[in-house]
Amino acid sequence: MANANGKLILIVDGYSTGRELVRELNRRGTICIHLRSTPEIPTLAAASFDPAPYAVDLGYLGTVQEARGRIPSVRLDAVVAGSEWGVTFAESLAHALGLPTNRPETLSARRDKFDMIQQLHAHRLHAAQQAKIISAVEAHAWARWHDHWPVVVKPLLSAGSDGVVICRDHADIHRAVHAALFHDNLLGGFNDSLLIQSYLEGPQFIVNTVSQRGTHHITDAWHVDYRIVRGGSMAMDSMTLLDPDTPQSHALFDYTRRAISALGIENSAAHSELRLTAQGPALIETGARLMGGMMDAPSYAVAGLPTQASRFADLLAEPREPIGPRTYERRRHLAKVFFVFGESGRVTSTQGLRKLATLPSFHAHYRPLAAGAKVWRTSDSLFCGGVVYLVHDDSMQIRADIAQFRAWEAAQSLYAVEAAAPAEAGAGAGVASGAHTAAAAGRPRTADALLLAAPGSST
Repeated sequence: MANANGKLILIVDGYSTGRELVRELNRRGTICIHLRSTPEIPTLAAASFDPAPYAVDLGYLGTVQEARGRIPSVRLDAVVAGSEWGVTFAESLAHALGLPTNRPETLSARRDKFDMIQQLHAHRLHAAQQAKIISAVEAHAWARWHDHWPVVVKPLLSAGSDGVVICRDHADIHRAVHAALFHDNLLGGFNDSLLIQSYLEGPQFIVNTVSQRGTHHITDAWHVDYRIVRGGSMAMDSMTLLDPDTPQSHALFDYTRRAISALGIENSAAHSELRLTAQGPALIETGARLMGGMMDAPSYAVAGLPTQASRFADLLAEPREPIGPRTYERRRHLAKVFFVFGESGRVTSTQGLRKLATLPSFHAHYRPLAAGAKVWRTSDSLFCGGVVYLVHDDSMQIRADIAQFRAWEAAQSLYAVEAAAPAEAGAGAGVASGAHTAAAAGRPRTADALLLAAPGSST
């Protein structure tokens, strides 16, 4: 196989923003091949995965060693993860093929949340106190030892705030443990243990990076506004692009670079979530892949900001060329706003969405729902309703427009929603009703659901 820039890239599990990456690579004349790490496409990804942008879709070729022997005899230039599902497989296969990847000896610290925080402690970086538990009895015992509320309970190997519960007393711990322990998680794994952690007080941030031979480039960073919802889980309201030149940003960026170095990230994209505590920045978690599925290039372009996928594609297509400055430049103010639904139900009208265009900073609304679509009570970072992008030269205008958006939303004058019958609504109530997986919650399998890799698993 020959191509314009001589590069052949294998993407493992190209779901979520793997879709953005293959699009950017194709624009650069790179040939992309797709490989699954599982026999079947994960349920949450099946409805939105499109093999068309790939030159070849190899499907599933077995274990890493089996896949290594069955991949066509062509010289690959890189093997990368297209989503959280593919991180372990992609890095293991790249290592087996002798291709640049992240450090293999710290692979578990890039997926297992307990190992991740332990690795930070080993490098004397500020992070939550924690314990791995296999029963409610152990969780209660740790909380009594910790002797400070709230605490956080969450799965070790999931994503998107799946099973993450902020517990303010022992009754909350009991409910959280029994809802998640020995249940399947969002990524199709099984929670045979859980994590209990101290709660990190302070504002929440996202820092996205692209790393090349151990040099970490900050591609974009965001302040996250969120709310605590019934049951103690978190729902994100909006995220606003940070000014990279403030002392606060410098502290966040310096910490992030040290944290992902400790996790062995050297040649990949990474998506890090942090809190800025009284003791300084503290990592919630890092995914060794691109940020989740809300990276809409047209709105980024209007703000003068390349996407993380674009920067990563630059690195993969021309690895010998510098990929730009170590920190992005904020040319205009940019925000992403998410719909928050108080109850499950069905959309009866979308006429109110026309109001969005009257906001002075409005740029676009991606992936809106149609009349008749199901919505679920927003209780984590699996969103529905689409993403609204606001771009403006004045940050105060964006703040005012977000406030107007929330006022319209509270009055149900954007999406008009008919509440679900009690039995149907209960199926989507998450921890509060004991339901746990995305399937159990009855969430629509839309492209929006792939926002699971957006900020979420927060402590």
